[in-house]
Formats: sequence, C-alpha cells, structure tokens
Amino acid sequence: MPTSISSKTNLLRVGSYRRKQISPHILILSTIMILQTTFALLFAVYTLAEEQVVVHTAAGKVGGHWNTSRGGRKFLSFLKIPYALPPVGNLRFKPPVEMKSWSNIRNATDPGPWCLQYNTYEINPKVLGEENCLYLSVYTHSITSKNAVIIHFHGGGFFSGTGPRRSQPNYMMDEDVVIVDLNYRLGFLGFLSFEDKEMPGNQGLKDQVMAMKWVQKNIAKFGGDPNKVTIVGESAGAGSVYHHTVSSMSQGLFHRGIAESGTSYDPWGIAPPGHSKAIAKRLAKNLGCPAMTTNEAVSCLVKKNGADIVSGLEAFKAWQIDTGIIWPCLEPPGPDAFLVGPVSNWQHNPVPLILGTTSGEGLLRTGYFNYYKLDFKWFTDNFEKLGPLSLKYSEIASNPKKVTKKLRDYYFSGGEITSDSWFNLTQLYTDSWFAIGIIDGANYHEGDVYFYYYDYVGENTWWKSTNRTLFFGAPHTEEINFIWKNPFLNWTHEGDDLQFSRRLVKIWTDFAKFGNPAPRGSDLSWSKWNPSKHNYLEMSNSGFEQKEGFAKDRYKFWKSINYRDNIK
Repeated sequence: MPTSISSKTNLLRVGSYRRKQISPHILILSTIMILQTTFALLFAVYTLAEEQVVVHTAAGKVGGHWNTSRGGRKFLSFLKIPYALPPVGNLRFKPPVEMKSWSNIRNATDPGPWCLQYNTYEINPKVLGEENCLYLSVYTHSITSKNAVIIHFHGGGFFSGTGPRRSQPNYMMDEDVVIVDLNYRLGFLGFLSFEDKEMPGNQGLKDQVMAMKWVQKNIAKFGGDPNKVTIVGESAGAGSVYHHTVSSMSQGLFHRGIAESGTSYDPWGIAPPGHSKAIAKRLAKNLGCPAMTTNEAVSCLVKKNGADIVSGLEAFKAWQIDTGIIWPCLEPPGPDAFLVGPVSNWQHNPVPLILGTTSGEGLLRTGYFNYYKLDFKWFTDNFEKLGPLSLKYSEIASNPKKVTKKLRDYYFSGGEITSDSWFNLTQLYTDSWFAIGIIDGANYHEGDVYFYYYDYVGENTWWKSTNRTLFFGAPHTEEINFIWKNPFLNWTHEGDDLQFSRRLVKIWTDFAKFGNPAPRGSDLSWSKWNPSKHNYLEMSNSGFEQKEGFAKDRYKFWKSINYRDNIK
C-alpha cells in the first residue's frame, strides 16, 4: 500500500513513494540549501537593519538611512524632520509653533522642499518652493555617541536659498561631528514687518530659534552633545549667526559661531527705522490690501496666494538686481522680540566666533555689471543716485549725498568710473556690502574672535566659466564649496583643492569641538583678533598664514564718513 506524507508538514506533497534509503549526497545538498536560505534571510534582515535606524524624538519616530562621507566613513541621514507646524493659513507671518506629535515612523529619503521664494539675483527669476517648508535634517555617525553639533543656516539675502538640498555634509562627515541643516522662511513670508506688536517681523530668524530649541531637546538622541552646539552660516546665514549672538531669545541655545561673510553690522543686516513698515504697506497695496490697520492688512494678506507674495519682490527692483528691502528689523521691546534696539546697547553673548571675508566679495554685484554690459559713462553720470542705492546706504546714512562724494574721492580719486576702474569698483562693493561690517562685528563682539581672509581660488569656482582676469580673487562665499558638497554643481576636488578642503573642514570642526580653531596639538597658528592690530589668518593658494593690518586704512576711512548713522 502506498504511504502518503502527512499533510501537516505541508512542505512537499507526494502522492506515494516506496521506502528506500535516502542518498547521503541528497542529504548534504539539502543541508547546504537550507543553510544558504538561512544565511540569505539573516543577510536580508541585517541589510534592512543597516539601511534604517529609528530614533524616538520628542514628537515622534524618525528613520535614518546610511550614507558614505568623502573619506569613506559611514554616517546616518535623518531627512525632512518637521521642527514646527507648517506656517500656512492663519500661521502665515506668525512666529513658529512647535510641531505636534505623530505616531508613525517618518522615513524620508528626500530632504524636503525649498521654502517658497523668488530669487531676484537670477537673470530670469521664478517662484520656487513651498510654504510648508520648516524641516531640518540630521547627519550623524552614531546615535550613541556624544559629538559636537554644527547647525547650518544657509545664505541667500534672506529671500532665497536652501540648506539640506544644496549643502550636503559629505565633506564634514569625515570628522566626528553631528550636522543639522534646515530651512527657514524667506522673503516677505519670513521678514515682512509693520514694525509694531501686531506684525513685528523676523519670522525667519525665529524659525531658526525654534530649530535650535529642537536641537537642545532632541540632539542627544542622535549622538550629539547639546552643550557643544556651533551655528554656522554664509552671507545672510552669517548675518543670522551674528544676530543670534545679540538676541536674548537665542541665549543658551548655542556655544560658538562661524559667520562666513556677514554680520549684523553690514548694511543689509538691520533695516533702518520706518523702512520695513513702508515696504509692508506698499506690498499690501500692490496685492490689493490697502488696509488702514496692521491687523486688516495681515488678514487680507493671509488670504493671498503665497507665490504672489514672494514674487511681489519684483515690483521693488530699482536697478538691475538691486532691491535692498528684505532685511531683519528692530522690533518693539517685549518677551517675544528677537531683535530690539538701540543697536549701541546690544549685549553680545560672549561665545567664541570665527568671522571672515573673501578677497572678491564685491564680484557678487560687479559681476552683474559685466553681464549687463554696464555703460560706465552713464554709471558715472548717475553715481550720485545709483551709488547710495546699489551700495545699500541710501537709507542707513543721514546724508547719502555727502557719503557718495567721499566714496568717489577715495576709491576713484574723484574722477570718472571706467572699465579700468574695475578693481577699485569691486573693492568698493566688497567693503560696503561686507568687509567693513564684518570688522565692526569683530570689534564689537565681547568674546574671542578669530578673523580670516579667504583668497583661495581652486580649479572649480563660482566664476569658472568666466574671464578670470576680470573676475579676480575668491568670490562671495567661495569657501562653502570646500566645506559642503553642492549636488547642483557636481564638483570633485582633487590634488591641492582636495587637501585644502580637508584642511578647512578640519579647522571648522576643531572649532566646533574645542571652541578654538587651533587647539593644542594642531599644526595651525591662529591668534585671536586684536582691534588695534587687525590680525587675521590668510587662507590662500600659498597656504595658511597669520598677518596683521587687514583693511585697516579703509576701515578707518569708512568709520569717518557716517555711512550708517541712521541705525540707532
């Protein structure tokens, strides 16, 4: 009689078989197949575990994925973590509201959208991004470590830019640090102000504060030390870093700062009294909200399309790219104010700072002169009007006409501005937009300052495709291309550029770890800023060298002409 295999096993059904001895070879083969299957399952489970690590934040669970740094180190990326409620609807123009809890695992593989913006520095600007953009990303080697934390604030004139999408941490993650990158509200959505308690402004800077509070509450769970937080930024991001040193709202949320090309004392750092209110009223009128009170105007603007609000910047263009209107402002005093005046009474948080400027900052503006093929004779004839507007002192100086004459005498010997004046013209914009205010920032800060002058020009540069005899030196924010990986540029550093990038990353991360860019055991010498010496570290193709006397004569000249005496 045939004997059937029990259906309970349900592994292999055979109708009938004859009893016979099973070959040892078959047993061995079966065993090997079982072991292979087991190992495959174990490998699949291990791979799944390696791909995702879950962290429990105060609001909910987030999943991380493994990536590789430039030097081959593994690190975890936790992307698109909400640090505040979406600033939409009735929350538009309001201070950020802490994110509510969620129950599922947020497992983003994308860093999230750009904040809604309209970049007037582009030749053909367009609306980009979303209002629901208050996300941050965290990058760490281990969730059980206790590494120094670096928070990045992106630049972009307070009206454009993004953090996580443009500034990837692959270079920084060669070192033992935790990186936090974030987006904050921009343009009129982030900085519109009627200069009153109903609409005080600085929403974008308050977003940054909310992100720093998130870091204090959660970063230990990602392997970060909440007592070693360094805030880093370039351009408007650098201005943001410095603003946090003078804001009581930011006290205790960070412990050092790196401001690359910007401080609160640059002409775009703080709006003069009345400026923001006038801009807000004009925008409201342009968008069909000619209300009598702030509340009426805001109620109307809340109902408008966000794209129409940010692109409203186009109506404020005065000449070429110049708008000069999206600035942080001084707010009415109160517990919810981020910045209050008078500026002369600011109390500086005495945290150690790195401040610096590049050799070709002014190319950010004069580069457009080249693109638009500037008529230098016309520019000379109209310099009394265009100078204050383009150099950003038309409202911060009580006597712009007088300042204009002194600038023309100093930089052009009182003569015509011609194509042969290119270097002096660029130097004028370098000093006006950046260098003088950065030196002010070094002089006024109440803690240790390390000052640098960046003059390294690598194979890849912002001006790679242009005439390098015209576009000399290191352009504005050039150093960030050696600190962050920019996926939009897809540059690869090799040879000297690679060595320079690694050195710069090491200096920045040493500062984050120790509060000193040249800690004991380092081969770098970098003395603290001395206002009487104007000492600095020059970073160039020749190496890193300490020098003295940075822009000392030019700084003395600028301080004599009262170019920002309307900022009280």
